[in-house]
Amino acid sequence: MEPKKDFSLINCISTAMIAYFLTIPVHEGIHAITLLIYGNGVEWYSAGAVQPYDLGDIGSLPYFHRIMLGGGSASIVNVIIGIILMFIVLKASLGPTVRLFLTQLMGSHMSCGIGYFMIGGMFCAGDWGIVFSYFTDDETFVIVLRIVLAVLGSVGIVFLFFLLNHLSYYFIEDSTNKKEKLSVAFKLHIIMLIIGFTIGMITTALSPSGELNLGLGALYNMMWIPFFWGFMFTGVMNVLPPKESRFQYKLPSRLNVALLIIGLALILFDIIVLGPGLHFEL
Repeated sequence: MEPKKDFSLINCISTAMIAYFLTIPVHEGIHAITLLIYGNGVEWYSAGAVQPYDLGDIGSLPYFHRIMLGGGSASIVNVIIGIILMFIVLKASLGPTVRLFLTQLMGSHMSCGIGYFMIGGMFCAGDWGIVFSYFTDDETFVIVLRIVLAVLGSVGIVFLFFLLNHLSYYFIEDSTNKKEKLSVAFKLHIIMLIIGFTIGMITTALSPSGELNLGLGALYNMMWIPFFWGFMFTGVMNVLPPKESRFQYKLPSRLNVALLIIGLALILFDIIVLGPGLHFEL
C-alpha cells in the first residue's frame, strides 16, 4: 500500500546530506591520513582544508611521493571510490533508498575527484595547484601533468553528465512523462547540487585557513556542476532517453525519520565542529 503523502523530497535531502558528509570531510580526511603516513603532523583538520605542521623538503622526494604528500592523494581516492560505486549502482540489485543514496554518493565522489583534476589542470588551483608548487625544478612535467589533468577532468565531467542522466531512469516509470522526469531529476540531482554548494560555501567561510576565500570557495564548489547537467539532461533536455525501460522503483516516498536525523546531525557537526576546524598539539 502506497503511503498517503509523498516524502521523497525530504528523503532525497536526507541522503544528500549524508552523501555530502561522506565525501568532503572524507576528502580532507584522506589528506590528513596521507600526512600521517609520511610521518608529518596535522596542525588542524577542518571541513574544507587540512594544515600540516611541517612538510619538510618535499621537493627532494621522488615525483610520486611529491604528488601524494603535496595534496594529490585525496582527489585520486575520490575518483577510485566513485568508480567502485559506479559499478555497484550499475550492476548490483539495490533497494530504492540504498540506490538513491549510492547514486548521490557516487556522483559526489566523482564530482569532487574529477572536479579537482579539471580545476588543477585548467586553473592551477586547488589541491593540484599546491602539488605543482613542489615541481619548480621541472616545469615541463608540470605542463604535461596539467594537460593530463585538464583532459581527464573535462572528459570525466562530461561522462558524469551522461552517467547521472542514465541513472535517473532507474526511478522513472514513464520516460515520456515530462512532469515525472522533471520531479525525479530535481530531487535526485538538484538537491545534491544545492546541499553541496551551500554547505561547501558555509564551511569555506568558517575555515581556519587564511588562504581560503569565498571567491576560491565558489570556484572549488563548481565541482558540483555535474548534478546540474544531470538534472538538465533528464528533466529538461531529454538527452538519450532509454529505448527500453530501466525503471525499478519510484524514489522512496515513506518518510525515513532516521535518515533525516542522521543527515541533519552530520551536517551540523560538519558546520559547527569541522567548519572552524579541530586543532591538534604535536
